[in-house]
Amino acid sequence: MENRFREAAVKARQLTNKQLATEISAITKLTRDELNDLLPLKRDKEAFVNLMDAVQDETDMDTKLAYLRDNMETAGAIVFKLLKAIV
Repeated sequence: MENRFREAAVKARQLTNKQLATEISAITKLTRDELNDLLPLKRDKEAFVNLMDAVQDETDMDTKLAYLRDNMETAGAIVFKLLKAIV
């Protein structure tokens, strides 16, 4: 019995992950107009680029969190704008 439920749980998790990946993929491909609506100021766009560099940098999570902590005012504002657009 336990194996049957384990298989069902694994399949459900895989399906959920696939659906979530599809949703995230759809919302992260911003057009130029969408980006301009979200980040109308040049400094916002520059902060976004810096934040994305930090996110994509091949460092550990502590280093990424340190970047966010050190740049909370600029990066934090961008994070909130992006989350507002997603939600």
